[in-house]
Amino acid sequence: MVISAGSPQSNRIQTDGAGAEEPAVFCHTFDLAKRLTLPVGTAVNYIPIPRPTQSSPFPPILQNIQRQLASSPDTIHRLVIPSLLSPALYPPSSSQPSSVLQFLHALRALLRQYSTRLTAIFTIPLTLYPRSTGLVRWMEILSDGVLELSPFPYDHMQSLATSGATTKDEERPQGMLAVHKLPVFHEKGGGGGGEDLGEDLAFTLSRRKFVIAKFSLPPVEGDREAQEEAAHSGGSKMPSKKELEF
Repeated sequence: MVISAGSPQSNRIQTDGAGAEEPAVFCHTFDLAKRLTLPVGTAVNYIPIPRPTQSSPFPPILQNIQRQLASSPDTIHRLVIPSLLSPALYPPSSSQPSSVLQFLHALRALLRQYSTRLTAIFTIPLTLYPRSTGLVRWMEILSDGVLELSPFPYDHMQSLATSGATTKDEERPQGMLAVHKLPVFHEKGGGGGGEDLGEDLAFTLSRRKFVIAKFSLPPVEGDREAQEEAAHSGGSKMPSKKELEF
């Protein structure tokens, strides 16, 4: 299932001369526990995936997107493609490089043709298609931005990781987030490996929100006391055999 949401461009402000105002920085917080209220005039279209055949299922999807773009010239479209190539949703022929890469090429052309009216995001299950495979690498090359979510193994007995900023009022992170590429310098990304992206990031998904924060391992118990003792002794005191045994 491919989801396409369109909303009219009602927030355009026509000003000229010195009276022109700079657009404000977009900042939005949404409570996941609340129901999403669509603005007036917004339409959500669900594009069905064609029945399994020997041919690629993507051309009908592209034709549907092109028709929606042509029929509503004043509408901004947001395209969401969840679990791309998942066997539960897509036929086996969709995982052929000649099918999915051709689809991404065509989708990329639409994004460049309608750069102010169309945006798209898709996800792929890395458990079925690892990043080490050539197909996924080519899909990343054709994408402007690449994020990877790696959940921690679930253990009900103990938490496997704790963020350095975690307090009693905050939830512990549930996995790591890796930023492989962002559309910072040019259309094909180039933002990966930057100084701001070199920090370890973790994500937390709760009933109300999805949070991304810096990640750090908790300090080992006893390290602070050992450092203070070494500082008082000037570093000349050698540990005894009893202290070394554990």
